[in-house]
Amino acid sequence: MRRLLPFTLVFFACTTEPQEGCGKGFTEINSQCYHEGDLRILQKFIDNSNGSITATLDADSSDSIEPLELQIQKWNEQGRLHYLWLYDRSLSGAIPDSIGELTFLDTLNLSFNSLSGSIPQSIGNLKNLNWLYIYVNELSGLIPDSLCTIYSNLDHFQMFQNNLCPPYPACIPEEKIGPQITADCN
Repeated sequence: MRRLLPFTLVFFACTTEPQEGCGKGFTEINSQCYHEGDLRILQKFIDNSNGSITATLDADSSDSIEPLELQIQKWNEQGRLHYLWLYDRSLSGAIPDSIGELTFLDTLNLSFNSLSGSIPQSIGNLKNLNWLYIYVNELSGLIPDSLCTIYSNLDHFQMFQNNLCPPYPACIPEEKIGPQITADCN
């Protein structure tokens, strides 16, 4: 005599609709998807520069600089900014406090600009960063200790010729900080 074992019949159903376009949190520009938060940070660089950005960056002749027109950028397949090279003497104002939200960034060059104010504490959130160049600007104040959380990942690092004040974080050799203009330091 055969014995029948009890069984349970289970049905699986897909309840989510397929995504159209780029998905939530992304914007499509020229058939490419870009993370909206990354675009907002680029826009803050533009807004903070108070018209100092050179008109030659206006690639589409719209009489305004748009985020994707800022110098050299590379975006990964997920639509996230991973390379930002803004070396051109046209940026001014503060580095956006939200810079630390560019979590896919591996290269950041903001050298030879007129950036001022302090280095945002959030820069320590850039765990994938291996290039950080912020030399020859007008950055001032203390170097944030949060930089120590990423310093060991940095293969390329320069911050000379700013107005950064001692004491400097112990994690960064003074020769890497380089000469600073400290006349306004207390």
